[in-house]
Amino acid sequence: MGAKKKNKKHSWLRTLILLANWLVLIALLISYLSPFTHPETNVVPALLALLYPALLLANILFVVYWIIRWKYYFLFSLIAILAGYSAFFKTFSFNAEKPVGSYSDALKVLSYNVRIFDHYKWKSNQNFFIRNSVFDFVNHQQADIICFQEFFHGNEKSFPTVGPFLENSEAKNYHIDYVIQRGDSKHFGLATFTRFPIVGRGNIHFGDKTANSGIFTDVVFEGDTLRVFNFHLESVKFSKADYTFVKELSDPAIVNGSNTKIIVGKLSRAFKSRSAQADVVARYIQESPYPVIVCGDFNDTPLSYVYNTVAEGLNDAFLETGAGTGASFAGGIPLLRIDYILHSKSLEAYRFERHTVDYSDHYPISAYFKSKVSKKNK
Repeated sequence: MGAKKKNKKHSWLRTLILLANWLVLIALLISYLSPFTHPETNVVPALLALLYPALLLANILFVVYWIIRWKYYFLFSLIAILAGYSAFFKTFSFNAEKPVGSYSDALKVLSYNVRIFDHYKWKSNQNFFIRNSVFDFVNHQQADIICFQEFFHGNEKSFPTVGPFLENSEAKNYHIDYVIQRGDSKHFGLATFTRFPIVGRGNIHFGDKTANSGIFTDVVFEGDTLRVFNFHLESVKFSKADYTFVKELSDPAIVNGSNTKIIVGKLSRAFKSRSAQADVVARYIQESPYPVIVCGDFNDTPLSYVYNTVAEGLNDAFLETGAGTGASFAGGIPLLRIDYILHSKSLEAYRFERHTVDYSDHYPISAYFKSKVSKKNK
């Protein structure tokens, strides 16, 4: 009798484990559909794509578990993992550093969401501390092109940023678009600074109801014109409490239906808004008469419809020359790569870096570029 109960218990346990295995396996497979599914049509793949690293790890653990148990069930998760080959290599990069010879003829690009320089003192109670720290960091990098998202400028009496940055920067030419202005002392938008001549510029607005936008700046580098795009796409607009809840999702005592519904609702609205913005961005990129470099905070992962729409026909500097996960979000949720530097195939990227400085809820990223055409002519 005792042996029967024991066997029955083991049978139920194995059934529950198999059920959990199938749930994370199916979720992983659905996440692979995210790049090809417009969130207006179905938002579920986009939501699951956010969990891709966790779903991948769970399936790897099931493979290990079933192998240890000498059960053929490991094949199910193994096949699901292998089916996501392209998803894996969009998320993780294993490049060794490419030999570049000299950087003297290379173009260095830096992209940074500066979170309005902490003007509202989220991180520091000291006036200008974050602003000055950001400027010191950026000037030390000596980038040829600097793209700021969530750029803020007050006026000379109230939190100036443009003048103080130009004082110590070699990037004296700039293109700034303030998509929101509050009187003469609060200006919010995007800014691109460069030490190269600017020969053209344009602004891309997505509508009156959003603070998100884009700009493009035509610069002359070694006699050729490049179009530099700088974008900030729709944010989720999580509150501090939302971030706390997301980080604590593993605790069943904290999770409740109301909080989950709020989080999913915010994510769904943001996915839909970003997808429409990505469609606009992609058209501008495809219509560019010049090779392009695309910088920005896309607020979405490499498995998203947004990333794959914007990146179509372009190379990703991180995937080409970076290593690891390239996680650029510093706001407490791990493994999120939502900031990008993309580029035309006529350019070659070198030395992608994520700089782990603690001045914003994003890490700055940078890469060097050389023209493949000029390399062939040498």
